[in-house]
Amino acid sequence: MLRLIRHFAIAGIFILIWWTVVSAMAAANTVPTSKLLNTTRPITVNDVKPTECAGLTLTALVTGSGTISGTAAAELILGSSALDNISGGSGNDCIVGGAGNDSINGGNGSDVCIGGAGTDTFSNCETSYQ
Repeated sequence: MLRLIRHFAIAGIFILIWWTVVSAMAAANTVPTSKLLNTTRPITVNDVKPTECAGLTLTALVTGSGTISGTAAAELILGSSALDNISGGSGNDCIVGGAGNDSINGGNGSDVCIGGAGTDTFSNCETSYQ
């Protein structure tokens, strides 16, 4: 009888050890989260425009140094850190002069002109910020 109890005790210990190992392995095998719901989209010029230009829907980006001319499109026009002569063209533009003593001409359309560091002159800008 003692032998039978001893056999059951040993079998119980092996079952308990086996169950512990199986449970530990199952806990270690977690599935990583899915990226199914992640979305990507391109960054557009409207995503990077200054908050002063929030009322404008822009379609193109123009950058340069020296003499910079916009087109008939609604553009974000970025000047350089040097002296720039910027003309917005006929679109509804957001013009950022940057540093330097800039001359900013909004042209036709509803333009927001932002000067920056330096002494800037503005013409034909519906809204201007120094």
